[in-house]
Amino acid sequence: MLDKRIYSGSECNNYLYLSFDADSFDTNLVSKELNIEPTSVMIKKDPVPKSTSWQYRIDVGQEIDLETQIENLLALFENKTEEINLLKTKFGLTTRLQLVIDIDINPDTPTPYFGLNKRTIDFLSKTETEVDFDIYKIDTIGVFNRE
Repeated sequence: MLDKRIYSGSECNNYLYLSFDADSFDTNLVSKELNIEPTSVMIKKDPVPKSTSWQYRIDVGQEIDLETQIENLLALFENKTEEINLLKTKFGLTTRLQLVIDIDINPDTPTPYFGLNKRTIDFLSKTETEVDFDIYKIDTIGVFNRE
């Protein structure tokens, strides 16, 4: 049996998102202040999720150029650093840039790439945004389905 912490399936589904997180807060206020609708919202419940989260996600699928997608995300948020910092201070929020990356074990498949260029680092610094990477192996060639 495959360990789902290591292998996430047989199809690449890369994505990234910017999130606002806290124990509990009104996610509608974030949307209103930023004038951006989230792609998903999670509200704290018992037992999960353990916190509330407002997320804006960009699905990348099998695209290997994640740097361009980070730039696309920044284009939405970098002119709102003042509003982001105000929200964080007022409601005790944290922000996170999350990259979820699937690496195909097929040796003939290219691996995703990205950079955290000066523009990205500047935004992350100004907003004190954490960066998190989840990296999984993907088996598109069926190695683990063979008997």
